[in-house]
Amino acid sequence: MFALNLEKITDHLGARVFIDASQLLAPDAPAAVLDALNQYGVLVFPQIHVPDETLVAFTNQLGDMEAATRTADGSNVSAKGIYRIALDKDDKTQRDYVVGNNYWHMDGTSYEVPGKATLLKCESPASAGGETDFAHVYAAYEALPEDKKHALQNLRVIHGLKAVGVKIYDNPTPEDFERWRVAFPETEQPLVWHQANGRTSLVIGSTAQSIVDMPEAEGYQLLQELTDWCTQPQFTYRHHWQQGDLVIFNNPGLLHRSRPYAENSGRVMHRTTVKGVEAFTYGNI
Repeated sequence: MFALNLEKITDHLGARVFIDASQLLAPDAPAAVLDALNQYGVLVFPQIHVPDETLVAFTNQLGDMEAATRTADGSNVSAKGIYRIALDKDDKTQRDYVVGNNYWHMDGTSYEVPGKATLLKCESPASAGGETDFAHVYAAYEALPEDKKHALQNLRVIHGLKAVGVKIYDNPTPEDFERWRVAFPETEQPLVWHQANGRTSLVIGSTAQSIVDMPEAEGYQLLQELTDWCTQPQFTYRHHWQQGDLVIFNNPGLLHRSRPYAENSGRVMHRTTVKGVEAFTYGNI
């Protein structure tokens, strides 16, 4: 039976996995990786140097790979379904996607069903900055006082790219607001997401712009308070990239962000996403 050689990273979050890239496609490897992912939240494969073809094949063995349609940029890897994360993009919306990663967020808040897992492969690390932070929202929610959990239960959140754009641009134009609306139409999601695995997450982060039926300033303050709570040091792990690293993270239970880096820093990442199987509305209807 296939077994992973694991090394725990923090008390709450993360494990390093020491295997060869060729072992990822072993018959029992996907099931073992998914089990570890559900347990540890973030799996780090140090300098495993996975070829793009193996990355795509392995992603499809973990589940169904999400087509990179919104993030397709015409690159060679984009044709394979891989999102190339780099700042050397001419399209304004593509650059907004990349720069927007610098803020704490959960992937897929524009969908009814968010991605299950995200795979990040380091083609080239930044010469300075560019680390990726992860925050364990499951653990952070469990640590909330019971009265706070009760107060949050039935709240609904509006998510949209506008909430990220106004952080990036000092003076956004009407054309910017329309571009963000088209790229990422506003969605309404539960604030508290009770999941089929018995765990609970919070659907928050940079795309969360307001709380339904709550004054804007009050809602923003609450969303920021919750993000600050979830991203306390005891719930977080910062990954310092090396060329060839592969990191897989359990999207429904985490927030993540990249640390700022310069356009000429050389940072290039390849990302694939495993489609989710559970809607935000599970346990909240």
